[in-house]
Amino acid sequence: MYKKIIIVLCLFLFTGCTRTYYMNSLSYEEILNNATIEENNLHNTNNKGFKYYLPTGFSVTKDNEFNQTLTSHNNIYYLNIDIVSYYYKKGSEETKEIDDYYFYKFNKNNKDGYLRIRKNNDKFFVELCYNYAIIEVEVEENEIKYAVSRGITILNSIKYNDTVIEKKLNDKDLESKETAYKIPEPKEKNEIKNVLEYINENEE
Repeated sequence: MYKKIIIVLCLFLFTGCTRTYYMNSLSYEEILNNATIEENNLHNTNNKGFKYYLPTGFSVTKDNEFNQTLTSHNNIYYLNIDIVSYYYKKGSEETKEIDDYYFYKFNKNNKDGYLRIRKNNDKFFVELCYNYAIIEVEVEENEIKYAVSRGITILNSIKYNDTVIEKKLNDKDLESKETAYKIPEPKEKNEIKNVLEYINENEE
């Protein structure tokens, strides 16, 4: 009996290590391309107007309509759903900036996306946009590929409810009806402070 339990645990640990090793051996482009080869039809999290797949190890800590706060490995992920861009099918217009540590723009399944990574002291600010939604998180360098891998899994799985979104846009006088939703940021950007820290201060 004990031998069977030990064997199962060893297989579980070996599989997990193998997956981690495989993911770390891939480039950012390969992680994104592999995850978006086809649409993800798995869903375990439902919201008004959209649903998505939340990977194992993630949990929703705040649900503010089209803005979700997720946690994994003690890191906070901000998921923002841009229903305006989805409704009007507006693609991303982001380009590489001087202070980008890494920038990659891509188009899969007729949907624009980009990955931007910026170094912030000893940590890295990851901004991943795809499928009319964006995920932002600040992580250690050795956690970047995990964040990108899980982030694109979530974004690729998002399915929108056209009826709910159309009603939402028609019922409310949204200032963003003609422009894509933008995450709030300070008027004067401080090099030491990133957008996530600014959002946290506002919430407090």
